[in-house]
Amino acid sequence: MRLLRIDEAIQACEAHLCATSSTGTLIESLLTQSLLVIMCAEFETAIENIVSDKCNCVPEKEIRQFFASCVGAVFRSTKSSELSGLLNRFDPEIKRAFLALTDENQVAVTYFNNIVTNRHRAAHSSGSSITFRDAKEFYERGHVVLDMFRQALHGSLSG
Repeated sequence: MRLLRIDEAIQACEAHLCATSSTGTLIESLLTQSLLVIMCAEFETAIENIVSDKCNCVPEKEIRQFFASCVGAVFRSTKSSELSGLLNRFDPEIKRAFLALTDENQVAVTYFNNIVTNRHRAAHSSGSSITFRDAKEFYERGHVVLDMFRQALHGSLSG
């Protein structure tokens, strides 16, 4: 699942780094760390939207609002292990469906989790040391985990 805000941020960062010959500088590092934050924020929003789409089939407004509030309270990280835990709260079969999909594409899962891990390092420690090219590749190869999440949740429950 490609996300427009991330795609636009990558384009803007890439254009700036190229135009200013900033590759390998502190500016690249700062842009990359900002990009990691944007990626995680957009992943969180996408996941919340996928869950919300699933819950919108419930006719009672109060129950839909309860589901929406629970996602924010339960969901703390976008790592794949946290996603499987969230899906398990719906049904263990949905979690198993997600794990089956991710088992088939461990490379995507690794790249997806690398985004989260490096965002955490950027925000809570001495900063991430990955390059812009690394972050871009992590996204290019890892964003499909969101598709797997959607497929497991929407494919496993009729709704």
